[in-house]
Amino acid sequence: MSLKQIRTRAFTGLVAIVAMGMALSANAVLITYDSVLDADGNPTSAVSGATIVDFNDGTCGAYISCVGNGDIVTGSVSGQYAAPGLTDDTPYVTVPRNLQDTPLSADLALGSVANYFGLYWGSIDDYNTLSFLLDGTVVASYTGLNITSPADGNQSAPSTNTYVNFFGLPDFNSVRFTSTQFAFESDNHAFGRVPEPGTLLLLGGGLLGLGMRRRRRD
Repeated sequence: MSLKQIRTRAFTGLVAIVAMGMALSANAVLITYDSVLDADGNPTSAVSGATIVDFNDGTCGAYISCVGNGDIVTGSVSGQYAAPGLTDDTPYVTVPRNLQDTPLSADLALGSVANYFGLYWGSIDDYNTLSFLLDGTVVASYTGLNITSPADGNQSAPSTNTYVNFFGLPDFNSVRFTSTQFAFESDNHAFGRVPEPGTLLLLGGGLLGLGMRRRRRD
């Protein structure tokens, strides 16, 4: 491959970065599916500095409160809840605890303001809803269909049992898990303040400009 071809490919890659950045700035929130494995072999956040809540001690960990129609469980109960991927043998959160109780949701409070959230989302269903709130007001909300399609609750398929990251969220300080049927299962929650997707656009634009200047000199 010639030096010119290498430069052309590099230039094309930078254009793709900028195009992606423009899309991100329009949509505001970036959803990704990257993760690393924790000590138990389950997907968890790869975001540096994020607070991780693994529920392994049976409590809400770093959350300052967990209230509502949910529970921390282990394993699977037919017709009620299933461990994410059917392989997570550690404690995790399931919502609702009881379909006869209302509301069919649980609220987990951070105790701080964040713009990033991640979770290992199990058997993703179209009736699962994840909402982000700031001082009690919903600022963003996503259903299973925003994450994967079909969101059919398959308990073992990789597409419906995956780590999901939300970058560039509006400021929030609590998270609400809602499910109108059994169940919304999740583990290894992560939250924090991290650079927003717009930072990638600025970086891509700077690299693109540098590439263009070098190309003119040649």
